Amino acid sequence: MSLGDLERELPALAPQATPGRGIDWGVVEEGLGTGLPGDFRQLCERYQYLVLDRFLSVHVVAPGEESPYTASVWHDIGSLGILAGPDARHPHVPYVAGTTGGLIPWASSVEGDVWYWRVAGEDPDRWTVVVGNRNDDCEDWAEFPTSATVYLVGLIRGEIPGHGLPEGFPARAPEVHADTWPTF
Repeated sequence: MSLGDLERELPALAPQATPGRGIDWGVVEEGLGTGLPGDFRQLCERYQYLVLDRFLSVHVVAPGEESPYTASVWHDIGSLGILAGPDARHPHVPYVAGTTGGLIPWASSVEGDVWYWRVAGEDPDRWTVVVGNRNDDCEDWAEFPTSATVYLVGLIRGEIPGHGLPEGFPARAPEVHADTWPTF
């Protein structure tokens, strides 16, 4: 599955595309100390935003805003670091540049849920998706051996459980915003 599968699953998505956005991925890679998965990069190159049902928002990189994007990612990694600090017993540790096993955030919800990649090796396209619930109860976190777009397609189709997410999310025909920010 790929970004094309996500576009087929969400017919309202493709008409909102802004292709050729020209993101400087070198700045992102240097700022994070790693590359990011190809499907996420493709999504960012085509869409200004990706918000599903006014609930889940993918952290899309904007051209010219690569450095602020990486600063925001590091801020979110730092928040996870507070949970996984020396006295905490949280099993999900934050990403540390140049290492594997930690988590990098790629989406969040209006209720505080966070979607991460588990940095499992040097190939970002092999990273898994970890869903952290809003209560930070580590027992309720879930990991899926998929990419971000495969996860979203599976969630929309009902093939991946909305582990810890509100009942009814996403709707069978989710509302999608990719060229304008929705009003909440």
